[in-house]
Amino acid sequence: MDTESNKKISVGRVVRIAATSVVFLVIGLFIIRCCMVADKSRFSSLEATDAVRSAFSDGESTVYTVKVESEMAEDGYFAAYGFYYLPESGEVQFAVRWNRSVYRYTDMPEDHEFSFYLLNETTGQICPAVSAGSDSMSIYQYRKMLAEGVELGEEEQLTAVMVLRDGFESRQVLKYAEQKWTEYTPKAKLLEEMKG
Repeated sequence: MDTESNKKISVGRVVRIAATSVVFLVIGLFIIRCCMVADKSRFSSLEATDAVRSAFSDGESTVYTVKVESEMAEDGYFAAYGFYYLPESGEVQFAVRWNRSVYRYTDMPEDHEFSFYLLNETTGQICPAVSAGSDSMSIYQYRKMLAEGVELGEEEQLTAVMVLRDGFESRQVLKYAEQKWTEYTPKAKLLEEMKG
């Protein structure tokens, strides 16, 4: 009788331990997934382009930034972040990220390179953006985007547009008209990079 009772206790204990382990595993995977979704560190800093070097070399130019308020595009196809504007040269830098499932939703092959442009919602100016760097991690694709010739006043709204396929676009506001500029102070790493 004792051995049968011990077997029931050990089987029950094993089941309880296995169930608890599965619960903790699911919670751990959920936490990892949440951290990946929140990761917008890739390409979020200002890149040392010729315009940036010029802006910081003369000591008189200014680089502006604003926090991109929207977490992602209205329809959820991409997220833009890391916005910088150099008014003297008209250069805008920003980063974009999208989930690889976008290819499936838009019936595009996985190697398709989506195009982006900036739209000044106030003046109607359109400026194409080109990729200055790319990366991927897990289910996400990242691009550092540059646009030139952008004219943007402090009271104007700028939107990033992702062209998904003919006639179908996704939009995310980078700077709302009511947002005030913040003057960007370069990080030591950027200053070191510009020296070299």
